[in-house]
Amino acid sequence: MPRIAETQRTDRKAAILDAAERCFVRSGFHGASMAEICAEAGMSPGNLYRYFPSKEAMIEGLCERDFDEIGEGFAALSHAPDIWGAFEVLARHHMVEEPRESCMLWVEIMSEVSRNPQIGALRRRIDAFIAENIRFALTVARDRGQTAANADLERAVQFLITFGDGLMLRRARDPAFDPRPHVAIMFDLLRDMLLPPATPTAAKASPP
Repeated sequence: MPRIAETQRTDRKAAILDAAERCFVRSGFHGASMAEICAEAGMSPGNLYRYFPSKEAMIEGLCERDFDEIGEGFAALSHAPDIWGAFEVLARHHMVEEPRESCMLWVEIMSEVSRNPQIGALRRRIDAFIAENIRFALTVARDRGQTAANADLERAVQFLITFGDGLMLRRARDPAFDPRPHVAIMFDLLRDMLLPPATPTAAKASPP
């Protein structure tokens, strides 16, 4: 019985988070009321508040869910023979294949950072979590000889976070934006930063 009860609780929390995500995308963080979220989830306010006492708690729950998925994806990189190829697949999953609504929610959360200390603290956690996982993946690549031995990994980490934020913003604000060529550009630049320069082919001697 305890296991069944815990499963039911987990399922209800997931249903509330799904409903909250739809409401935040549709109405914005401030525009979405708790009453709207309750109606979307098909729950009474008293029942919903047992799981999430505030909209901030729902945002945190959504981020925690993303943490689990992102962490699993980066952990899988350590077992991939080709870190670069696996890293590109992971980046395309989050930056290209994820629904545009996920980007819209991300931008909605980020817009609250300067106004809401709780969301600001959450943003710092998100940045630290993503940086830690990227740093881990690049360190594995360096240890396997798949980057230059003296590659500046920290510079690459900051570049990826900043570039990724820009892609998310572009996807959120422009329905016609295609992120695929930009992800390719991102990895071209990353390779320029981390791989040793190619050895130029010796020029053939010109005939006299």
